[in-house]
Amino acid sequence: MSAFLRSTLVAALLLPSLQLIVLGDDAKAPTLDSGLAAADKLYRAGRFVDAEASYEALLKTDSKLVPAQVGLIRTMLALGQVNEAVLTVNAAKAAQPNSAALLSVTGDIQFRKGEMSDAEKWYLAAEERDPKEISAHLGLARWYRSSSLYRKAYDQLKIAHEIAPDDFAVQTAWLTTLPQKQRIAALESYLSNTNPDHLEETKLMTEYLEFLKTAAEQSTHACRLVSKVEQTETNLEPIRATSSHRIRGIGLATKVNDQNALLQLDTGASGIVLDRKVAEKAGLARISTAHMRGIGDHGERSGYRALADHIRIGELEFQDCVVLVTDKPQPDFHGLIGADVFASYLVDINLPGMRLRLSPLPKRPEDAVAPTFLSSEAGEPEDAEQENSTSSEQIPTDQTSFAPSPKSPQHLPRDRYIASEMVNWTQVFRFGHMILLPTNVNGSKPMLFLLDSGSPGDVLSTRAAEQVSTVHPQNRMGFSGLSGKVDQVYISSEATLRFARVEQRITDITTFNLSSIGQGYTEVSGLLGFATLKLLEVKLDYRDGLVDFEYDSKRGKR
Repeated sequence: MSAFLRSTLVAALLLPSLQLIVLGDDAKAPTLDSGLAAADKLYRAGRFVDAEASYEALLKTDSKLVPAQVGLIRTMLALGQVNEAVLTVNAAKAAQPNSAALLSVTGDIQFRKGEMSDAEKWYLAAEERDPKEISAHLGLARWYRSSSLYRKAYDQLKIAHEIAPDDFAVQTAWLTTLPQKQRIAALESYLSNTNPDHLEETKLMTEYLEFLKTAAEQSTHACRLVSKVEQTETNLEPIRATSSHRIRGIGLATKVNDQNALLQLDTGASGIVLDRKVAEKAGLARISTAHMRGIGDHGERSGYRALADHIRIGELEFQDCVVLVTDKPQPDFHGLIGADVFASYLVDINLPGMRLRLSPLPKRPEDAVAPTFLSSEAGEPEDAEQENSTSSEQIPTDQTSFAPSPKSPQHLPRDRYIASEMVNWTQVFRFGHMILLPTNVNGSKPMLFLLDSGSPGDVLSTRAAEQVSTVHPQNRMGFSGLSGKVDQVYISSEATLRFARVEQRITDITTFNLSSIGQGYTEVSGLLGFATLKLLEVKLDYRDGLVDFEYDSKRGKR
């Protein structure tokens, strides 16, 4: 899973800001204000245990200090203490039921739990209570973005920026709305005033700035289609495990410059990630340092961004494409290609038939033709669509949604469009490349499962398993991802998964901690992996956040 900006520029939409409130008691204000500032500093620096202690100390002085209550709750969420956060916010709201900040942070908790409809309700309630509560606007922007309602998300962010342009979270989110040259200048200005204690924030933003500046100096263009192909089909190649020779996934035969590579087609990945050896043989030009994180308990992987002159996949040929290069080799293939690379197409992955079909997305009523591009660095489809149509500059966004400058209102982002032939498709929640599908497990209320063809099997998170099944230790089975081996793997008893119009019964389902995937913003309760997807024809509309599945009864029981 590529995740360079997973916790950086969109942090504003994922971890809302902590604001100081002017207190009425002048005698207490200096002490409490300084204490809040110190606690907020610890939170921003990622020192969550220390921040938690600081907020708790402030609440011993004033139990109704809303900024400290909100700070404590968000720190609990950052530490994975979801149940504790629920108890804390309920107690705080009982004493101060009309606090917009507490209503908004309740939305954050529901969003984190993956209870999306409830999250929206709380954010709307907070906005109604206080139209100037910026955390409510940021929460709604996050919710609308995940629902492919890009224009609504932009409008909420714009409101937040008008109210509090100097707020950290608002500033960080607003950077993503700027064209490349303006974004570079804004990042430089922002980082020059950033406290060096904010190590994670500073590191990743500096890394991103390095990329933007290098790309600008090298006149890097957007990855563009040079072959005139409106629709195409190509074979999917089986990927077999070295140890057992069993098919564990599917891949695409790809040519990067003049180098052949088998890339695993991974609906749970983003962009194109190449092994270093392949990249070096292909003579890719290095652009900047990058780090990647995925499934596994052994931290992020180092690597770099590089420019490929040509990429060919079947009949498709593209030029000037930025890819990620990793130092971690894979024994069975040469890298990953996220399905979101083809986000400007309707993506049809026919796993039983071992074919990939790309066809035009339904044309919006106001469009003459749907644009075509290759999103090798994988941002939101709406982002790349606009970037393709408005500028030759590449603004690599990865997890970040691109909304053009307010000075260019004619290019504002647009909400999802559901064509008449797709009204029965399933609406999903999207976070960059991640497609999260509402899924019932053993009759539970909907949980969010990641559509992940790169995972050999289906997976249930430990938190979800404890709610719906029985968990047993598992010492024989290993599981690994981009971030190395998963240290603790369990097995849950029988699980029946229901998603879209599909039902899949699994006797024993692999179970481990999936908290690293959600990165603290929403809970991923499971993975729909290759073991289930291989029975299905999977259709993806990244632009509009829609999926559909067709089951081939000849390929096995559901």
